Amino acid sequence: MTTLYLTAPRTVVRYHNQTLIIEQSKGSTTCRLAEIDLVVILPGVQLTDRAIAQLLDRGIETIFLRQDGRFRGRLQGHFHTNPTVRLAQYRALDTTFGMALAQKLILGKVRNQRYLLQRRNRETHGKITQLTEAIDTIASYLPRLKQTETPLDRNELMGVEGICARIYFQALTHWFPSQWKFTGRNRRPPKDPVNALLSWGYGVLLARVFAATVQAGFDPYLGFFHAIAPFRPNLVLDLMEEFRPVVVDRVAIAIVNSRLIDPNDFEPAPGEEEGIWLGQTAKKLYLGHLERQLQDSILYPPQHRKLKLSQILLEQARSLGRCLVETRLDYEAFIFR
Repeated sequence: MTTLYLTAPRTVVRYHNQTLIIEQSKGSTTCRLAEIDLVVILPGVQLTDRAIAQLLDRGIETIFLRQDGRFRGRLQGHFHTNPTVRLAQYRALDTTFGMALAQKLILGKVRNQRYLLQRRNRETHGKITQLTEAIDTIASYLPRLKQTETPLDRNELMGVEGICARIYFQALTHWFPSQWKFTGRNRRPPKDPVNALLSWGYGVLLARVFAATVQAGFDPYLGFFHAIAPFRPNLVLDLMEEFRPVVVDRVAIAIVNSRLIDPNDFEPAPGEEEGIWLGQTAKKLYLGHLERQLQDSILYPPQHRKLKLSQILLEQARSLGRCLVETRLDYEAFIFR
């Protein structure tokens, strides 16, 4: 999948001769439409009517994000559809089977979160008590998440996921230098640079998973864990869960600890008290590292071969579709090792 990111304010995108012309203050670049599978757009970017028409007619998934990375909306033209998958998806909503699938997705997220903490624990030779305790506490919830014969109901699952997330993000502070002032997860708006990185990275991941979800034939707005809240791509948020630590958290840790950016590369969010945004330079650098992570080839156990992480997103969506159609509870979350 080739993704075009349009992040710079005052960008104008035009269409001519099978090509998008991207005009910015520093000049213009071109991108052939035949090479694009996904377009991600931030505020301040203008598309001409001809450019919009081409994106719609070609079925190129086009996602609009807010400045902090939250989902705003999408263009929908021609798109992949599979009535069999969608009907199976609708039948599983608010069922025990659907909740068992949701539990498997959350299990994958929690296991990947624990893996990141274990990596840090090994690097510090187990000398940080809070880190060791967090790893052990999260491990105590895994047996219940693995038990899908009598799955948790939605409130119970949200409770377990929330507890593990709080423990994880508090322990994640031991990955970041003290000058970054990261004390745990906050958002809407993010109040420190690390949370700004996480929020914006999750927005990029959402766009990629959204495209994979549509390509696999799903209705992206009806989920199992996130259920049916209006104006929200609930199934996309479900399928994102196992990949948040694998893609976004790992990249945020890497670029902070390699000193590629520093807190001065962030700026106050206009109109948001204490809110923080990525500056334009930091955003481009972070985006480049996220893309490299998504293009990294990793062993994909179900197929016994290496695939790019961007391909694994799609394969996991297809795997969930097969489970729904065949009413089989053999979905396995992608676990990073």
